[in-house]
Amino acid sequence: MLKKAVAILLALILPAVSLSAMAEDVIINKIAHPENTFAFEEGTPLLEVYFPAVFGVDAAYVRYGDYSIIIDCGGNEWRIFDDMLNKLGVTEVTYAVNSHPDADHIGGFNQVFKHITCGEFLLGFPEDYEHGDDLRFKVYKDLHAMNIPFRRVGNGDTIEFGDVQITVYQRLEEHLPRVNNRSVMLMIQLGERRVFFTGDIQYDAQALLVADADKLDLHADILKYPHHGYRNMMEGFLKMVDPNLVVITGGTKSVQGNEILDQFGIKYYYTFGGNLRFATDGTVWTAERFK
Repeated sequence: MLKKAVAILLALILPAVSLSAMAEDVIINKIAHPENTFAFEEGTPLLEVYFPAVFGVDAAYVRYGDYSIIIDCGGNEWRIFDDMLNKLGVTEVTYAVNSHPDADHIGGFNQVFKHITCGEFLLGFPEDYEHGDDLRFKVYKDLHAMNIPFRRVGNGDTIEFGDVQITVYQRLEEHLPRVNNRSVMLMIQLGERRVFFTGDIQYDAQALLVADADKLDLHADILKYPHHGYRNMMEGFLKMVDPNLVVITGGTKSVQGNEILDQFGIKYYYTFGGNLRFATDGTVWTAERFK
């Protein structure tokens, strides 16, 4: 009788363990497994996140329902981004946000918006901010000429995006060196699923976030690696975010940030390998490359 009871108990426990393990796998990775035929039910509202096949600059396009946002638009590879947006049939966006005024994050907005309508340009710095690349002034001038309204955003702000929650994080402590560390960061969430855009924050800003770990919930399923992966991120910051997958916008010859990801067995992809698309219904993500 005891053996029979143990067998019944194991039969009840093992499926639960298996389901729990499945629940932890929140990304259906079609990049690694292109044979996977999973598809969301037709008509399901999806949060979609796109990264173009750029190298050493940042650019991303996010949409959900009637809302859409461009996050950064690096100058010297704006044509690659523009081509991807054209393939997606994008003719207008609700917002554009610039994480910080360096050319590899701001320099292409004025080019892309020559034929895409933008509802509002969001920036985390005054237009006359003392740091950043001079190209920004040309971009600002062109966007004003297009009658695109500007709005400052900062730490703790939220951006209206339907059922999707977009929260702004930014550290502006006076002692922080370089404009990179003061980048606007965006946490984008639908249901239980999250993607975190970190701009170019370096060790100094990462350390401030780690110091506030008891006040902040920065866990995300997908992480856009800070500063193109040029340096390994702080271990405490990586553990704080605890991503399932990381996107790196740099190139293999200049990147060392993959070392800490390899150390902790975290999957990552470089954008230069091809356009990336992530989609979620709020429960699971799909990950794939597309042409």
